[in-house]
Amino acid sequence: MVARLACIVAVFVSSIALAKPVTIAVAANFKQTLELLAEDFKSQHTEFNYRISSASTGILYNQISHGAPFDLFFSADDIRPKQLVEEGKARQQMAYAYGQLVFWAPNFLDKNGDKVTDSSLWDNWEQMYAYANPKLAPYGLAAEQLAKQKNNDAKIVLANNVSQVFQFISTGNVAAGFVARSIQTDFNGSYWLVPQDLHKGVAQHVALLSDESQAIEFYNYLLSENAQTIITENGYLLPKI
Repeated sequence: MVARLACIVAVFVSSIALAKPVTIAVAANFKQTLELLAEDFKSQHTEFNYRISSASTGILYNQISHGAPFDLFFSADDIRPKQLVEEGKARQQMAYAYGQLVFWAPNFLDKNGDKVTDSSLWDNWEQMYAYANPKLAPYGLAAEQLAKQKNNDAKIVLANNVSQVFQFISTGNVAAGFVARSIQTDFNGSYWLVPQDLHKGVAQHVALLSDESQAIEFYNYLLSENAQTIITENGYLLPKI
């Protein structure tokens, strides 16, 4: 009896070890939050096994369009997931968060030596600044809309994604730029949280690409109270349902 029980346990453990991981493509801005969500889900479903790949939304979309074997795609926009459904490459899609854009200049102080946390930071900015490539990253597209409204001669540095913009600024290579609030919920120095009505909203959608049961369960988990608490605690707004 003991030997039989040991055999059953060994088979069970083996099946977990060999479980195919859920492959998840995620836009760079949401990677840290996704890791928290995956670990929370795994704490409730110990058999959950996953592998995350992160890049800009445009790059990931191109990979999926050319057959990259992902089960889930967390985009930083709503356009690509809808396209994948229309193209027959996704089973369904839904909104999971709204991103917030921040103009961040950590070392800037006004003439009184105080940091600035309102729109005057951006209105009066004339130095070089950075944002993500608008052709690849929705946060970059939103930033570009603001840049066109401003219409000054300041040099613009394009990054591959918002994570790279954050690196440029935090390492001192660029004095300021547009990043996602989710990258750092507590910004130091001067910053401006850009109102949503000043640019095209960053509606972030997720596409379910396969019929893997664990991928479907994780997709549905995003609507749970636990998941939505994690999403809002990391600098996102929830979609209006």
